[in-house]
Amino acid sequence: MKYKFLRLLTLFFLIFNICFFQVQASIAPKMSQTLSSNKTTYSILKAINASSSVSLQSSDAQNSASIQSTNVSNNSQTSDDVLVYATSSCLLDVDTGMFLFKKNADVKMFPASTTKLLTALVVLDNCNDLSEKVNVSYYSVHSVPYSYSIANLYEGESFTVDQLLHVLLIASANDAAYVLAEYIANKGNNYPVSSTESSKDIFDKSIEKFANMMNEKATSLGCTDSNFVNPNGIHNENCYTTAHDLALIGKYAYNNSTIRNIVNNVKYELPHTSIFNGDRIFQTTNTLLRKDRKTYYEYANGLKTGYTDAAKSCIIASASKGSRNLIAVILGGNSGHNDDSRDADCVRLFEYGFNNYALSQLVGEKEVVKHLSIINGTKETNQLDVYASKGLSALVKNGEAIDVTPEITINKSLAPISEGEVIGSIKYTVDNINYESNLIASHDVYVSSTKNIFIILGIIFILLIICLILISKPKKRNNKNKNRSNSKKNKKNKNSNKTFNHNKYMY
Repeated sequence: MKYKFLRLLTLFFLIFNICFFQVQASIAPKMSQTLSSNKTTYSILKAINASSSVSLQSSDAQNSASIQSTNVSNNSQTSDDVLVYATSSCLLDVDTGMFLFKKNADVKMFPASTTKLLTALVVLDNCNDLSEKVNVSYYSVHSVPYSYSIANLYEGESFTVDQLLHVLLIASANDAAYVLAEYIANKGNNYPVSSTESSKDIFDKSIEKFANMMNEKATSLGCTDSNFVNPNGIHNENCYTTAHDLALIGKYAYNNSTIRNIVNNVKYELPHTSIFNGDRIFQTTNTLLRKDRKTYYEYANGLKTGYTDAAKSCIIASASKGSRNLIAVILGGNSGHNDDSRDADCVRLFEYGFNNYALSQLVGEKEVVKHLSIINGTKETNQLDVYASKGLSALVKNGEAIDVTPEITINKSLAPISEGEVIGSIKYTVDNINYESNLIASHDVYVSSTKNIFIILGIIFILLIICLILISKPKKRNNKNKNRSNSKKNKKNKNSNKTFNHNKYMY
């Protein structure tokens, strides 16, 4: 009995301390409860009747591109009123990550100079100071094949990372790509700039190392069907990608402010050096940005073009209109300025995306989402409204109705709660895309001391009853076993007391 009392006393002490400090420290147990009933169902119906036609004048520009060898047809394809002539293409909404159009988007293609966008991302990942000076080596400028675009860099010159990024992305300079790759692969100017054989070996290993860094970066962005072997897209049969993968790279690059500020420029000039004192002025290769070209598009703001005989005309293009941001990818497109050109395909894709989809609000910023009753809060503060920390909008195709039910999670339901504190989250799922926001407390909720006492006593009372039940059960079992044991013992003793009467059986 003594031990049982001690056990009960110990349990009581532990329970009291846990409850007391739990409430006093106001560490409310997290209750992750998904509220699936009694929620407002939002029915969203957006019908925007807008149409747009793009008429591009024909020109006599020569198309010198040769058709890339693929297992898909290069015939034009019409889908949802958008016409695309390129072999492979796609259209991505930057803010939602939703693909609005795809044509052979998962077919492996040659990337040409669109590769340089990934090169810029790797450089920025590994360089914190864009004013760092980079040395130009012999092989970085003499390894570019004839007819490929260059920035006319010279062995022994030095430029900042920022300057090299500008000629890389605006002028599509292949020599600048090699210079940056060698610099990043060696973590600085730790490489020779001479034309010796050992320098060539170091250069080759540097490019291979940088290509591995590119592939790691591409994989981290979700690319699954790409392989890069150099930093500039100079043709190689083992260098390939897909429109889908380039769209993911384009989206990431678009959200990088450094790249955004560079690719929106139409002109750039390298400064004079002691080695080369001539002018080096470059125009952007992205003719969607140039007002002097027939394919100028007023909403275009980047990103990177590409061309080789094998890849044909390629581009990762970006455009913004209002609050909408789109990425269009064209691979295996036609050159020139005709209706079937790469740029014309881009314009039609952008117009399709802007005119056929609209953002529909799911919840407004600071809109009250849930009303909570905080059980241990004071009478004056225990009624709490929680609101979304940011507004959420889903991209909806015109004329389509969607019904969405929010998934609300409350992680804190006991006082004290501070105004502006995150106490949960709200999530909508539309077309397999999640839109999420934190839930914020509208005001302070103070702890009610009276309610705390009743809560503590109530919890202790319930737990004590449970403990008493648990302790009493073994006692009954032990008594039953004890009685059974005594019964067997008595029976044995009774049998042992019996004596055998020999006389009874004698004749």
